[in-house]
Amino acid sequence: MKKFIVFFILILAGSHIATAQELDRLMEEVAKNEKAQRQVVDKAMLGASMAQAQAQDPTGELKSKMPSFMQKIDSIQVVTLEEDAPDTRNMVLDNLNSFKDDDIYSTLVRVKDGEDNVRIIAKKNGETVSDVYIFVMDEDDIVLVKMSGRLEQSDLEDIVKEQTKNKK
Repeated sequence: MKKFIVFFILILAGSHIATAQELDRLMEEVAKNEKAQRQVVDKAMLGASMAQAQAQDPTGELKSKMPSFMQKIDSIQVVTLEEDAPDTRNMVLDNLNSFKDDDIYSTLVRVKDGEDNVRIIAKKNGETVSDVYIFVMDEDDIVLVKMSGRLEQSDLEDIVKEQTKNKK
């Protein structure tokens, strides 16, 4: 009986690790395409970019419109593919369609409108969210984003609002 319980716990732990690896691996696979671009921005670069943009905005409008969650982001990884790549597109769609929510990963938004596909997935770490994955595909482009930080529920709501406001 003890062996069965240990085996069951190992399977559960392995499935959580596999899920994390699937999302990160999906981003890595898209980045391998020779036409893809990958950028990683750490907290220092984010802070410097925001400070520079705010300094160039004499009205202060940019600072007032800056979503509060941006201050909590430690890094952003972005992979873009702006070329027609049907094999890569199908691979991303297959992975996202087979992705299942669990007690660590949950889909916040899933929208399919014609050729446009958007999916936002949060990774929980206790009471906070450590990563937010945003997958966007239209008929021409694939954009995959991973934001890492210590986010709360209200931050997730702000992220969803930011990503969906242009779709209305």
